[in-house]
Amino acid sequence: MRVPEIYHRYPRLTSSITAWLPALLLVVSVAYLGIQILRGMWDLAGQAPRLPGFAQALDPLLALLDGQPRLRATTIYELAPNLLGPLLWAGLALFVALYLRNALPSIRSSHVGLLVEFAGSWLPLRWEELRLLRVTQDAAGERFIILAEVQPGRLTTWHRFYGLLYGLRWHPGFLISSQIGQAEQLIQTIITQSERAARAIDGVQAVQLREDLRSPLFQLLLGPTALLGSSAKGAEQRGTSISIPSIEGGPIKATYAPRLKAIVSSLTLLLGLALLLSYLSYWVRFLALSVPGVRSTWPFSSLLTTPGYADLLNAYPDQAVPFMGVATVVGLPAPWWHLIAAHLMLLLGLPLLLWLRQLMPSMEARDEGMFVRGTLGDRGRLIPWQQVTAFKATEIDEERQVVLLQAARMPAATRINSLLYDGSSTPGVFIASQINNFEPLLGEALNQLAPIEATEGQAPILQQEARSWLIWLLFDRKAALYALVNEARAEMETQTLEAKRVLRSGKPSLFLALFPALLLLVGGLLAVSPPGAGLLFAFLFLWLFALLEWPMVSQLSMLLDQKTDGGYEGARAYYLYPQSQLPRILPLLAALYFQIIGLPLLAILAWIGAIVWAYFLTVDLCTTLYDWKGSQAILGGLMPVVWQMLLLVAFLLL
Repeated sequence: MRVPEIYHRYPRLTSSITAWLPALLLVVSVAYLGIQILRGMWDLAGQAPRLPGFAQALDPLLALLDGQPRLRATTIYELAPNLLGPLLWAGLALFVALYLRNALPSIRSSHVGLLVEFAGSWLPLRWEELRLLRVTQDAAGERFIILAEVQPGRLTTWHRFYGLLYGLRWHPGFLISSQIGQAEQLIQTIITQSERAARAIDGVQAVQLREDLRSPLFQLLLGPTALLGSSAKGAEQRGTSISIPSIEGGPIKATYAPRLKAIVSSLTLLLGLALLLSYLSYWVRFLALSVPGVRSTWPFSSLLTTPGYADLLNAYPDQAVPFMGVATVVGLPAPWWHLIAAHLMLLLGLPLLLWLRQLMPSMEARDEGMFVRGTLGDRGRLIPWQQVTAFKATEIDEERQVVLLQAARMPAATRINSLLYDGSSTPGVFIASQINNFEPLLGEALNQLAPIEATEGQAPILQQEARSWLIWLLFDRKAALYALVNEARAEMETQTLEAKRVLRSGKPSLFLALFPALLLLVGGLLAVSPPGAGLLFAFLFLWLFALLEWPMVSQLSMLLDQKTDGGYEGARAYYLYPQSQLPRILPLLAALYFQIIGLPLLAILAWIGAIVWAYFLTVDLCTTLYDWKGSQAILGGLMPVVWQMLLLVAFLLL
């Protein structure tokens, strides 16, 4: 069937915006660069700025431009650093202008393929060269942006930047918006003609329409509510709603809901951007301290009014601050330590970022193993069934379960999953019941692992009783505490203190108490000057101070229980309190990341959130263990709050 040629173009308003906005951005950046060059030339000539007679009316504007504070250059070598910032801004503006100008190209479709507009010309694409349509739509399902990915080698290298911005994939593609003329007909033509080409040509696959591979950035551009998912009705009206059923007898595919993956992806991108900006800020400060010529250019000029830097820069107005810092004064910014702190921040922040990136992976159970793909759509990794070391399950209730699949050859960042699950160090990946095809996926995994476990000498793999108290407390606190208390009551030895048992039960408190001390340590290591030996002593002091919360709260709760005609539970609080506080690790982990990327206020707020959580956890523990009510339960919940507030004050003072 011959398809008539159709010219799909955007409305005049959209085309005008994509044409004039980049041009305006480029004009402003080039004008700023030109002004800086003129100012530099006037400085080199040693003359006051003046204009020809016919332009004397612009003298007030000229005086305003020349009156801005700056370091006046006397040689070309002093002028070059002053022009570095404007040149970088002009280059960035040129890149953004070209990106926006070609972001929404006009498209011509025919029976042969597509013609995609680029830089005033047309790039041909045959139907068999299209590979993937990645759909991002708004919550109502009325607006969408599609990235059409093509074979490598087609289009241009520039088109790889569209794939990079859309979904962090270095793959060539072009954007199609719902505003383009006859958008639905264009998408339908692409799908039908690609299927026809796949049937006619051996080895060619039809284009795939994927609504699960969304772009968090474009979802935000379409509207904040797009992160919560799209309207099924709107998707059906467009005919773009798809499902990926598992092939009977073949691999079982499972993915999380697009809105959940979008939230995790957006959070990962935002935190990654914050990490990058914090890293660049160290370099900005280092260059401002080391290269006097750049201090008049933003963002380096901002340090001239920054406490701690202003006096130091004024003391060295025309020369670099000593690389090792000012030896006679302790605590002043040292250029060399800025470089150390910048890369130390990356070393600490990237593992947490990589862990968050794989928190909600797509899964595929195959005959040879479990295929795992990260949240942001990486290449994925196949885990052979023979390499699986443990398959642990936590059943929260009949409808909610969390499984941990552990294997030795997995990314190092996945060790955090196992550490949070039960304190083990083997890498692992979470599989939650919120994933679609959860039961078939779980059944296939059990069928594949059961024969391996039956092998003689094989350590147990299927560990259905290896529950995670952190996960259970996180999703159903009262039921988890009830089970925890019943387990303790089933053993009479828990009524008395036994050193080995107490130390074994106190491991969560050792780990939990480490976070406030780590906040102090990270803040000292990532400061503007090298830390002293006192930082280590402060770290140990804060760790021990935080650790005292465990025996203090446990002992006080025992005494209060005895004063109220109780005392039947004995020393069980010592064994139960550490595990009952495990959910506090999550906000403290967030606080640690905020501290790493240089956001101490957010770190303090996250810590306060952990303190509030400690109150509710302790109230429920006292209610379940001692059957306290009313003011008694409130008093029990306030015990860790008071101690944590004292700890917070000590942290701020140190």
